[in-house]
Amino acid sequence: MLSKKLTTLITAGGLTIMLVLSPLAVFAQTVTPGSTKAANQAARLANLHTLADNAISMRLTSLNNASTRVNGLVKLSSTQKTQFSGEITTDVNGLTSLKTKVDGDTDLPTLRTDYRTIFTTYRIYAEFLPQLHLLVASDTMDVTADKLSDLYTKLQSRVSNAGNPSNLTSLLSDMQAKIADARTQYSNVQSQITSLTPQSWDNDPTGTTNMLKNARSEIKTGAGDLKAALADAKQIIQTLKANITPNPTK
Repeated sequence: MLSKKLTTLITAGGLTIMLVLSPLAVFAQTVTPGSTKAANQAARLANLHTLADNAISMRLTSLNNASTRVNGLVKLSSTQKTQFSGEITTDVNGLTSLKTKVDGDTDLPTLRTDYRTIFTTYRIYAEFLPQLHLLVASDTMDVTADKLSDLYTKLQSRVSNAGNPSNLTSLLSDMQAKIADARTQYSNVQSQITSLTPQSWDNDPTGTTNMLKNARSEIKTGAGDLKAALADAKQIIQTLKANITPNPTK
């Protein structure tokens, strides 16, 4: 009797074990290491395709905006405009071709290589756009300095007619000095960074970074000079207005 019960218990236990393990057996049959690896590879490939396309699209947008800004510069010479417009066109064409290649990449090693090219070949944000932004700033400073110089000439005549009071001649001298220093600052910027290229970054990233940083500092100094010159002009104008005596016969 005991033997019969033991046989029944073993049989039932075996059935229970089979029921418990059977889902695992099915899972093991349907999800193999090879298929998991292939799925992971496909996911990584799709993700990198998205990253590459986004990076390229962002740079193309920035370059197209830069082209508009270059064409709008007043003081940049026609030769320099042609130079920078040509660089923009070259980069746009290169990135567009690279996008076509990236979209056609079907293996991770090739796609990784092409993805790195976006950053190592073009240096859009590391060198080119910072360079262009500094040139735009120096161009704006140049135009502003010209306007302030014209205003200085007019104020000089007004101050002379007022008898050249010392407080106004002092302000005129400071205004003139500030305009001159601003011109020096933006002239330095233009001479330093006009010749920079993506290869400049590749050959000497630290030196290129320091040059851009120094140029930004000079732009900031020049902008401060122009702000001070404008403040001098406003003070001169206010003083001249305050000293005008109305003619009762008119």
